[in-house]
Amino acid sequence: MTTVYDYIVVGAGSSGAALAARLSEDSDSSVLLLEAGPDYASTEATPHDLRYAHRVSVVDHDWNFTANATPDREVSYPRGRVMGGSSSVNGTLAIRGTPDDFNEWASLGNEGWGWEDCLPFFQRLEHDLDASGDFHGKRGPLPIVRWQPHEMRPLSEAFLDVCQLQGFPYAEDFNDPEATGISPMAQNRDRDTRISTAIAYLEPIRHRLNLTIRGGCLVNRVLVEDRKATGVEVDCEGELQKVQGRTVILSAGAIMSPAILVRSGIGAKEDVDMVGAKLVSELPGVGRNLIDHPLCSVVWQSKPGISVLPDPPVQAMLRYTSNGGETNDMQLYMVNHFPGREGNFALLAILQRPKSRGRLHFETEDYRAQPRIDLNFFSDESDVRRLREGLQLAQQIGEHPSISQYADGLAAPSAEVLADNEALDTYIQENGSHNFHPVGTAKMGQATDPEAVVDSQCRVHGVQGLRVVDASIMPEIVRANTNLTCIMIGERVSELMRQER
Repeated sequence: MTTVYDYIVVGAGSSGAALAARLSEDSDSSVLLLEAGPDYASTEATPHDLRYAHRVSVVDHDWNFTANATPDREVSYPRGRVMGGSSSVNGTLAIRGTPDDFNEWASLGNEGWGWEDCLPFFQRLEHDLDASGDFHGKRGPLPIVRWQPHEMRPLSEAFLDVCQLQGFPYAEDFNDPEATGISPMAQNRDRDTRISTAIAYLEPIRHRLNLTIRGGCLVNRVLVEDRKATGVEVDCEGELQKVQGRTVILSAGAIMSPAILVRSGIGAKEDVDMVGAKLVSELPGVGRNLIDHPLCSVVWQSKPGISVLPDPPVQAMLRYTSNGGETNDMQLYMVNHFPGREGNFALLAILQRPKSRGRLHFETEDYRAQPRIDLNFFSDESDVRRLREGLQLAQQIGEHPSISQYADGLAAPSAEVLADNEALDTYIQENGSHNFHPVGTAKMGQATDPEAVVDSQCRVHGVQGLRVVDASIMPEIVRANTNLTCIMIGERVSELMRQER
C-alpha cells in the first residue's frame, strides 16, 4: 500500500517545525516533516555549534549560499541546513515586529494578519521568564530571557548608559508594542543553550505516532495533477522518490521555497522554462520582492582583555527612528567581540525598513544548486543615507568616554571617512552586508496583485492543496529580527488550517 499523508511539510525550520508540531496535535491527521539537513533527535545529541547560544554557526550546518550584496560584490549568505533550520544556528535574538508591521500586512488585503490577529500567536509560542502582562505568554514552548544587570559585560553596560545619556529612553521589554530606545537583548535560550524550534517544538513530541520526522531529505519539486498538489519528489540518500500527500506545505525558507515552486512549474514563465519544467500556474512574483536588513559597522580595536571569548557577542540593542524615517526603522547593536575580527568590538547599524528590493534567479534544473541571489542593496538613496547617519551616530556613541576607555582607536572606517558623507556612502556600498533575514519571495496578497504568490491563508494562487508557510510570505519585512515572526507564522497558519477541517 502507498502511504498518503494528510500533510507533507517541506522544511523543519522556524515556521515548519512549529507548523508540523501543531498540525500533529490532531491525532486523526498524519504529518510528514522533511528536512534537507541532519536530524538530531535530542538536545544531548545536538552538536555543540548548534547548542551554544552565544555564537552563530555558519560552517558545519550551512547551505553555503552566496549572494550579490550589490551587482559587483559577492558575500556569503548563511542559512541553517539542519532540523530547526536557521533557528538552530542563529543569534537567538527574540524580538517581535511592531504593530505597524502587521497592520500594514492587513492593509495590503491580507485579512487576519493585523497586530491584534497575530499577537495571540506570539503569546502562544513564548514562555517569557522575565516579562509579564497582557502582551506576553507564559506557557509556550520557547523560553525567552533578557540579560540581567549583573550579567552585562563592560562594553554592553557602557552602551546602555551612554544611549540614555544621549537621550534615548530605556525600554525594559522590546516585545511591548510601544517599546523604543535602549534595552537588554531578549533571547530564546536556556542559559548558554540555543533553544531552536527543533528543541522547543519537535523534541517533546517525537513519540507521536501520527508524526514522521525525516532528515537528509532534499525536495526537488511538488507533484501537481490537474492544478492540485498530490505530493513531492524528494532525494533521500541519493535516491529520488515520490511521496503522496493531501496537502503540501513548503516551509523551506525564502530562498528554497521559491526554487521548489519554480521547479514545480509555478512562477514566471521564463523561470519555469529555464529550469525545464512545465508551466502549472504563472505567478511572476515567485522569487521577486526579496528583502533583507542591510547593515554596516564601525569597528574599534579593543584594549587587551576586553573583547574576548566566550563573552556573549550581543547583550544590548538600541531601537530608534531615523531622521524623517518610520518609527523604529533602525537598530544599533553593541557587539562585544566582532566575529572574524577578534580583539575588536563594533557598533552595528542595521536598517529595518529598507526600500531596496532584490530577487532570485533560477538558472538550472539541478535541485542541489542554489538560485542566484541578488540582494540589490543600496539601490535606493534613502537606504544609504539612513545607514550613513546610523554609522555617524555609532561613532558619536562610541567616542563617549564610558566606551572609548575600552578602545585603542578606530579600526574601520577611519575618522576621515566617517566625517565625509560621500566617502562614507562609498564605504557602505563597498562594505555593507545583510542580517541573515531574507523574506518576501512568495509574497502574500490578493489574486489581483500581480506579485502575490499566496493568499491570506498562505494557499498558492491557482494550485489546490499547496501552501507556503515561512518568511517567503511576508509582503514587507518586519522591524525586528525575523525568527520570532517566522515561528508566529507557523503558529498562525496551523490555526487557520485547523479551522478549515
